[in-house]
Amino acid sequence: MTLRSDTPPWSAKAQRGFVPSSPAPAARVTWAFEAGLPDPATFPAEDLARLTTEVLRAEPELALQYNEGGRPLLTYGYGGLRAALAERLRQREGIEVEVDGVMLTLGAVHALTLALEAFLDPGDVVAVEAPTWNHVLTTVARMGARAVAIPMDDDGLRVDRLEDELAAAAAAGHPVKVVYTIATFHTPTGVTLPLERRQRLVELAERFNVVVIEDNVYGELRFSGEPVPSLLALAPQGPVVRVDSFSKVLAPGIRIGWLSGPRHLVDAVAAVRDDLGVSSLMARVMARYLAEGRLDPQIARVNALYERKRDVAEAALREHCGELVRWRQPQGGMFLWLQLDPRVDTAVAAARALEGGVACRPGERFFGNQAEGTPFLRLAYAPVPEDEIERGIGVLGDAIRFALR
Repeated sequence: MTLRSDTPPWSAKAQRGFVPSSPAPAARVTWAFEAGLPDPATFPAEDLARLTTEVLRAEPELALQYNEGGRPLLTYGYGGLRAALAERLRQREGIEVEVDGVMLTLGAVHALTLALEAFLDPGDVVAVEAPTWNHVLTTVARMGARAVAIPMDDDGLRVDRLEDELAAAAAAGHPVKVVYTIATFHTPTGVTLPLERRQRLVELAERFNVVVIEDNVYGELRFSGEPVPSLLALAPQGPVVRVDSFSKVLAPGIRIGWLSGPRHLVDAVAAVRDDLGVSSLMARVMARYLAEGRLDPQIARVNALYERKRDVAEAALREHCGELVRWRQPQGGMFLWLQLDPRVDTAVAAARALEGGVACRPGERFFGNQAEGTPFLRLAYAPVPEDEIERGIGVLGDAIRFALR
């Protein structure tokens, strides 16, 4: 199946990346289960304020200027933070990455867009999970490339089906150039790809000369279960580039993500970049934040809160939605992927819920508008206050029962 994204009827420039994802301005949302936003209560504002002041006092001429060192450092970003991130990869995951194998970006979206531009030309093919994050579908379509959907099961990407697609595309003379995957705490499903499938995916990428873009923005949000090595950890010198970000574990407003991998692949991504880099100030602030050892305790606090929120949301779903909703408990991340009873009209349920102040993201957003037959909703529990989750899901349950056909 080929995926497509919405194409509004206005100029190509105006429609780039534009897929409405928020309720209409007139809708009053009390329980915003719709977007993958972190809880503001987790933002380390005091630490960031203190460190920002320290940086501005210690090195204002560097922190408030473009990154020093000419064009290479403008492109790759502040070396102090890149070195800290490379060392963290080595210490925590055993991944040996050069400092120049890490490039700072304006969040994960920027890193993903640059990587897709680096490895895809118009007419090329990228394999994605079905469902997947709709922003990637939009970006691929804007570039004139084509996304092909690889189905998932309860253990994630069907790597056997991916192998079939790679072989068929190569035989037809239109080989798949890129595989995009959210292997850990996949959005929207929350599934984590098992080790055996990860190993097979890396083997296939090497055999078919495919670049794997591993979206790891939720990878640190683990509540339970054993960590699984990332694809980059399995193939640190292989055809994998990994995207990470501070947005989900610290704060989106920092606007710093990074891309890491073998230097020749990171260099290829850097070659298509034409902006003036990330904030030198924030890069220095984050370097000090890591140097003080504050990131891991921060992640532990975030995970403790989100685990409680997940549990509250699941209990409320059992109470208020009963047998009309099914889901698989994720071991981390920010979402529950709700499969509604086929008798429920998903559009009616979503509209009724919105009237009551509840916003959820319809499942079709993640399939590129291709009907899949079974209705889904993605429920983001992270941004809603813990003591409000049960009330909001109560409204959602009423809407689902109202939409029974």
